[in-house]
Amino acid sequence: MKAVVMSFCGYDTPIHDLTHMVAPGNILQGAYHLAAALPNLPEGSVTLAVIDPDVGGSRNGMAALFRGRFVVAPDNGLVSLLYGALKAWKLPPADESVSPTFHGRDVFAPCAARLVIDPGWTEFLAPLENPVKLGGLKPVCSINSVQTNVLHVDHFGNCILGLCPHDLLGFFPEVIMSRDIEIPLHTVLSYCMSKSDKSVLFLMGSQGFFELGINKGHAAEVLGLSAGDRITIKGKWIGSE
Repeated sequence: MKAVVMSFCGYDTPIHDLTHMVAPGNILQGAYHLAAALPNLPEGSVTLAVIDPDVGGSRNGMAALFRGRFVVAPDNGLVSLLYGALKAWKLPPADESVSPTFHGRDVFAPCAARLVIDPGWTEFLAPLENPVKLGGLKPVCSINSVQTNVLHVDHFGNCILGLCPHDLLGFFPEVIMSRDIEIPLHTVLSYCMSKSDKSVLFLMGSQGFFELGINKGHAAEVLGLSAGDRITIKGKWIGSE
C-alpha cells in the first residue's frame, strides 16, 4: 500500500504508520485508533484506514473530511467514533482489473494518493449521505447505572470505554459489574493517585475517553474484559435522590 502511494506521489512523500496492531477484522478497534489519532494529525493530511473484513463485497469505499483531515476507508463503521461534522463521498467502484482480496492496495491506496495530490478531487465524487456507523455504541443511562462498551484494551491492560465527558455529567461511578460481582471503582485524575496497586481506577484517558485501569496491573485480566464487551457501571447522578 505504501509503495502504491509513493508511486503516485513520489518517494519524498512523508508516510507514517499509525498502527498495525488492530486485531484482524476488528472494526471497533480500528474506529478507536482512528478517532484517537486523527485529531493529532496536521490539517490537510490523508489517513488511509483499512480494516476490511468484507473486502470484495458490496460495501462502498469512502473519502471523508473530519476537522480538515481526510480519511480514506471502507464504509463499514470505521468512522463511528468521529463525533462532530463529517463530510463523506463515495469512492469510484472497483473495476474488474483489481484484486478482489486486496482493495487496500488496489482501490484505497490510489484514492488516498489522489487526495494527497489533489484535495479538490472530492468535487467530482458523489456525496455519501449516511456513512455506516456501528450499532450499540451509545451509552445507556439509567437511574443508578451506565452501560457502555470496551472500545480497546491497550498493552498495559487498560480498558478504554465508549464514554466521553459529556456522557457522564453529574454521574459518580462507584462499582463495575464483573462476572456478576461488584468491584469498587476509584475515580482519580492519574494513575499515580492510586492508593493500592490492586485498586480498579476510573479516569479520563489521554484520548478523550474514560478508561479502567490498575496502577502496575492489568485491568482487563482482573476484570475479565476484552474489546467489544458491554459493561455496567453503577453509581449516582447528582440530584437523583
